[in-house]
Amino acid sequence: MQDNMDKKILTVGCAYKPVKGGIGQVLEIYEQYIFEEFEIVVNSGKKGLHNWLVLLSAIFDFVHRLLSNKEIEIVHIHTASYNSFYRSAIFLLLGRMSGKKVILHIHGGGFKEFYHSNPSLICRILRRAHCIVVLSRSWQDFFSGVVKRKLIEVVPNPVVLPSEEELQRREQSPLLRLLFLGLLDSQKGIYDLLDVLEREKSCFRGRVVLNVGGNGDTSVFERRVMEKGLSDLVTFHGWVSGEKKKQLLLDSDVFVLPSYVEGLPMAILEAMAHGLAILSTPVGGIPEVVDESSGFLIRPGDKDALAERLKTLCDNPDILNALKKGSRRAGVAYSTDAVREVLNGVYQKVLMED
Repeated sequence: MQDNMDKKILTVGCAYKPVKGGIGQVLEIYEQYIFEEFEIVVNSGKKGLHNWLVLLSAIFDFVHRLLSNKEIEIVHIHTASYNSFYRSAIFLLLGRMSGKKVILHIHGGGFKEFYHSNPSLICRILRRAHCIVVLSRSWQDFFSGVVKRKLIEVVPNPVVLPSEEELQRREQSPLLRLLFLGLLDSQKGIYDLLDVLEREKSCFRGRVVLNVGGNGDTSVFERRVMEKGLSDLVTFHGWVSGEKKKQLLLDSDVFVLPSYVEGLPMAILEAMAHGLAILSTPVGGIPEVVDESSGFLIRPGDKDALAERLKTLCDNPDILNALKKGSRRAGVAYSTDAVREVLNGVYQKVLMED
């Protein structure tokens, strides 16, 4: 960060060690690559009583830091929908009461539905922030319609770029290697993908493999794979991070995320940085990063289109290779260096706000 900006920022967010989700990934990258000094108050942990104890402890920690550290000028709160948002509202209000500038950084793709559950209250909370940070222009348009005359800035999620040496060392395969990373939930489209693989087994067997990394109801997922007779096509790795995830990205050709709801998925940005062709849906901020040069976008739930695009990639290596190269070129825009510069500009604007 420029101008000793690190010392002026107090971050509030979820527990992220070990990383178990999108916001956690962002916070880990912020700590390791964006900030030289990363001051954070962790405001959530596990579910149940433990989470309440974490919240109470976080409130005391937060107030203590604001009172004892006069260098802090900005409170940067990473949040999402529902409980995460209401929990974050406590820190937003405490930050305002302490005379600090407050940034509310909205992650996740379900905020529109959440907003309509209680628009009056949610809007009042949003208006208390000096700045709202979102992940894409489409989300910027949405919040501009909700909160008039507010500073609403786009800061994409950062990704750690693999080295050119790592990319050139990647192994080639005669198989089309698909990769899915994310929550094992119907909203992510993973079960649509399994349905397509089952339906087109005779076409894809011996030509396509799918590696899956994620969390959620793993027993349901593994049972579906067995019931559909896909054990020879699908390998489940559980939740993956670090070197394991990097190796899966390097050993894949196509990242598949036929999701119904998204913000701007970290997994897509990571896949693009690693030069994977993208097969996804035009939801959230995805159309702003994936175009015809880097992948295919289909309507959510359109299994026929999903099958056809997979066949196209399977049958046309020239198209696949062109998309992989285009994806890598586009992914560089989300490097940690690029995002650090954008974020620093946002902090400068917030400090100048009345």
